[in-house]
Order: sequence, then structure tokens, then C-alpha cells
Amino acid sequence: MLAAQFSPGPDMLLLIRNALAHPQRAGLWTVVGIAAGLSVHLAVVFTGLALAVKESRVLFPALLLMGGAWLGWLGVGLMRTRPGGGAAEGVEERQPLGDGAAFCQGLFTNLTNAKAVLFLATVVLSWLGPNPGLGRQAAAAGIILGQALLFWSLFVLALQHPGVRRRWHRSARPLHVVFGVGLCLLGLSALGDGIHALMAGAAPSAQGK
Repeated sequence: MLAAQFSPGPDMLLLIRNALAHPQRAGLWTVVGIAAGLSVHLAVVFTGLALAVKESRVLFPALLLMGGAWLGWLGVGLMRTRPGGGAAEGVEERQPLGDGAAFCQGLFTNLTNAKAVLFLATVVLSWLGPNPGLGRQAAAAGIILGQALLFWSLFVLALQHPGVRRRWHRSARPLHVVFGVGLCLLGLSALGDGIHALMAGAAPSAQGK
């Protein structure tokens, strides 16, 4: 889970960007939002809805398409961001990210990541075994959410080091473009997967007619 948590993906790109471009609070609230999204994914996995979502000809493609559109919109917004005030240490953007906005960005980015729920379904269910009790499910959820909150928060605090932030402010504009392009590429990948899943689901119906 820790290796997956720090692998390149929408959550990690968003977290790095928010932790570097904004005050510490924004990074920590992004962590809370991502963890809230994870809790929803875990509920879907534990209730057995993950398989139903994956097999649905409508829900799974819709989730992929919504996730792709959200990541694309977020990526374009990052590329259009203009860091202000120069390269001095501690200078933030003209409009710092509020707590609610940071939380919602983390939440929506995680919720619209259809591959996250499939990963959790594969890893968690294989770990828990058949017919796990409520206590075992609660322990798994506590471990996953606890390590997410702990290690992502420590990561945010590490990114607050003055030397790291000075380097960020010296090259903020090109790094905004890098993060924006990365999110757009992930969004395009999700859109492609969604269109493919939608067409694959429609094919049997067309053949049946």
C-alpha cells in the first residue's frame, strides 16, 4: 500500500503541487481529502460494490470519463496558474488555496480515480481472504487510512523545508506546466479507457439486435 501510495499518479501529483505552491495547511487538507476519498473506495470494496461497478456497462465507463474530465480540467488550471510575487522564499500565489478547496481537490481527485477502487479491491480482498469479519475489515481500513494520513502528512511537512521551497519558487512556472501536463495525460488515459469500456459494453447489445 505504501509503494502504491507514493507511485506516480493523480493523487501524488496534486499533493506535491499543493504542498509546494501553497502554505502547509493546504497540503495537509489535500491529504485529508485524499484519505476521505480512500474511505469511500474502501466502503465500496467492503460492501461488494467494486465488482458490480467494474462489470457495469454504464457506471465504470462513466466513472472513467468523469475522472478523465476532472483531471484534464485540473491540469489545464495548473498550466494557466501564474505564480506571483517573485522568487523570494515564502512567497505564495496571489490567491492561496483555502482549506475547503484543498480538501475538495484531494477528495474529487481520489474519488474519480476508477483504477484506485480496482487496486484496492484486488489487494485488500486478497489480503483479507474469503468472508472476513467486521473486525478484520475495520483493522484493514484503519491500517490503510492510518498509513495514508501519516506518511502523506510527513511528506507534506518534508516539502515545507526552506531549501525545497526556495527551489520551487525559482522554477514554479515550468513546474506548474509539468504537473499540469502530467494530470492532462492521466486524464486523457482515463478518457481513452472510458471510451473503450463504453464501446465494449455497447458492442454486445448491438450484436444482440
